[in-house]
Amino acid sequence: MKIIEQFIEGKTGTLSACEDAIFVSDDFAAVIDGATSKSARKYNNEFPGRACAQLIINALEDLPRKSSSGQAVAYLSGAILSLYKRLKLVSHLARLPLGRASACIAIYSKYRNEIWMVGDCQCLVDKTRYTNRKTIDDLLANVRSLYIQAELAAGRSYSAIQASDPGRKYILPLLKRQMCFQNSTQKSDFVYGVLDGFMVPEQEIRVIKLSSPRTIVLASDGYPKVFASLARSESYLAKVLKKDPLCYLEYKSTKGLKKGDSSFDDRAYLKIRV
Repeated sequence: MKIIEQFIEGKTGTLSACEDAIFVSDDFAAVIDGATSKSARKYNNEFPGRACAQLIINALEDLPRKSSSGQAVAYLSGAILSLYKRLKLVSHLARLPLGRASACIAIYSKYRNEIWMVGDCQCLVDKTRYTNRKTIDDLLANVRSLYIQAELAAGRSYSAIQASDPGRKYILPLLKRQMCFQNSTQKSDFVYGVLDGFMVPEQEIRVIKLSSPRTIVLASDGYPKVFASLARSESYLAKVLKKDPLCYLEYKSTKGLKKGDSSFDDRAYLKIRV
């Protein structure tokens, strides 16, 4: 594998606060998207998403090259679980997932010639684009959009909404409550998979079997749409943020661009040639 392009930036413009990460070895390439924290818990003085991304990076260093998708996800989940065990938090976090260290991931396995996705990362294989958005995110993004549009219709200024994002505040209780569906075995349209130290249901591990790809792009969902070049991906993001900085019309999201930030979310982009 040869790295063609790679880029990572935090939404605040400060890399030290970024919860996304990139990993490349002889056998694997991955983009990791640490989940935005919705609790005050920290691990090693880091927010859960950033701590989780680092745990996954360390585990990928030792991941056996012949691992299947299920074996790899179990191995990475085990690395996160070991943190909970050291802190004696396993039982607590099994009942209350809000404080878990969580991340989404897209991994390319050179040996298997497959891409594995858990959660809402995205990829582009030659000219074919793959996304893995959660049903619950689309629902809450629409609820947030409705709330913002209602606020504007009631006379609240755009700048005032951007300063406090009442739509985000409105859906925040649901963003916390949705975690009862995280890696759940119950039957529901809202169940979703994520690396959080607990078992990921098999159906929540998306496997993309490849034939003879030439280039592969892996990216976090900090990009509304991923393209075959970093420049195009960045350009499209810039256009979205210029036209719709609140991210409630052009690209509906559960959060928008805060004043002073560089984007609505952390972002990571990796392009490799196989």
